Amino acid sequence: MKRHHIVQRACYDVDMLVLEVVEGPDLGSVFSLPTNEPQLIGRSSEALPLSDPTISRRHAELTPDTGKWFLQDLASANGTFLNGRLLTDRVALRIGDEVGCGATLFRFNENTSIVSTPQIEDPGFDTSAESIVVTSPHSLEATRNHLRMVHRLTASIAGTFNASTILEHLAAILVDEFKPDRCVGVLMDENKNFTNTIEVSQDKRSSAAGVFSKAIVMHACNENCGIRIPNLKHDVRFVHDEEAVESGITSVLCAPLIAHGKILGAVLLEIHSANRQWSEDQLELLSTACGHAALALLTATLAKTRMHHERLAAMGETVASISHSVKNMLQGLRSGAGAINLALGRGDLELAREGWPILARNLDRVYALTFNMLAWSRTNAPEISYVQIKPIVEDAIALVRGASERRFISLKLHVEPDMPPIPIDQTAILQVLLNVLNNAIDACLSKTGLVELSVSIPKSGEFVNISIADNGCGIESQSKEKAFLAFHTTKGQRGTGLGLAVARKVILEHQGEIELLDVEGGGTICRITLPLNRANDPGDTHGPTSIAPSNRF
Repeated sequence: MKRHHIVQRACYDVDMLVLEVVEGPDLGSVFSLPTNEPQLIGRSSEALPLSDPTISRRHAELTPDTGKWFLQDLASANGTFLNGRLLTDRVALRIGDEVGCGATLFRFNENTSIVSTPQIEDPGFDTSAESIVVTSPHSLEATRNHLRMVHRLTASIAGTFNASTILEHLAAILVDEFKPDRCVGVLMDENKNFTNTIEVSQDKRSSAAGVFSKAIVMHACNENCGIRIPNLKHDVRFVHDEEAVESGITSVLCAPLIAHGKILGAVLLEIHSANRQWSEDQLELLSTACGHAALALLTATLAKTRMHHERLAAMGETVASISHSVKNMLQGLRSGAGAINLALGRGDLELAREGWPILARNLDRVYALTFNMLAWSRTNAPEISYVQIKPIVEDAIALVRGASERRFISLKLHVEPDMPPIPIDQTAILQVLLNVLNNAIDACLSKTGLVELSVSIPKSGEFVNISIADNGCGIESQSKEKAFLAFHTTKGQRGTGLGLAVARKVILEHQGEIELLDVEGGGTICRITLPLNRANDPGDTHGPTSIAPSNRF
């Protein structure tokens, strides 16, 4: 039979333009720009849904006019950049222009969908229905596209330690680059059992894949290499596979996710139409992409294993330290209770008075340990509200007064009058004050000790100063930083090592500072600085991490 070669010409449908996200949290997203419809770029835009917190709610606007698209900044918090330069006026966009908004970089581009044109027959080849059209891009352009895809994949999955998230990013980029009718991603355990499957197409994403050929996937994994099936009907291995027939595939690429000889999963790219088939170059590119993703998956697995071991070690250290502290407290409670029990049996009120301080002191330690452990393990953000600081410091002084009176230590309080409300979590700040005050009392000598708490706002009016000073033994310079480490204590059996650690954690969550200073003549000052105007309010637009020219391929 005389065969005719089909020459496929590509023409580009530019009726629809697009914005491609090439950097940022929404990397890989593509947004169509309908003709004659202005588009808002921002977190409140429904047409361009973005998750980047550094983009304002109404950041910039794209407007079609006289056959061109114009870009204008809408007084955004972080500015709009065009090809690396800050935008100050309304400007017309050109194909390939890069638009920077916050940490996101868009590319203004054509929606280059290839459409068929009348076929030109070459008399040397057949034009029968069995002929297959295979697109072969120019080698240089193909190389650039390959590098760009690998860069996109690397940037998308870098620093990600969730295996499912890595697989989702990989599948989304493969669908965008290869344009399959469907992409199926699979994760496996050590016994090659499927632990997770996803399905991604141009218009659909599903966390559980529909019917796909498990036989093809297992074959690629068992052979430890990618496989290409140009035409399923001509492949004797899988032509009768029920799942392959039911899924409607005509051509398939499948590559395993292998890293250091360990099979972690596989990716399946399907074509369902009769006039397309995958090429060897595409199989090579898919294998390269899967190799990069597999390394990321292995890194994520190793990181999670290491984190698990570190958590177990930290848990063991924590339990050991707390158990030691609790044992000492229980011994103190038992001693105090024993003294009181003996006094009650004898009817000796004076002996009971001697036993009660022991009991009260250890009850205070149990109380402090419990609340410090709760504060240390808390992961939620502080509940900030504007409150007066004076009642909080007065409560703190009242709560430690019993401990100071038992040792005849004087307490002084000075709060600047007419102070405005400050943004704090009052429960957390009260815990900080109690921890620092108790440390100051413990550091003082009985009968001659003095602890002073003062609160003021400097002339700048940007923050509030809280100062807790004592005339105790002081602290060595090399021990100041260690004092804030969890479970580090200089009090021996009387300390848990959580007081200042919790205090620093809470103050840092308030975007403040805490430090220990020497007092001339002996003693220590713990100075706490809290901002009066908090940044990173959940409703505010975030500042950009960096805005710099792009070095992408």
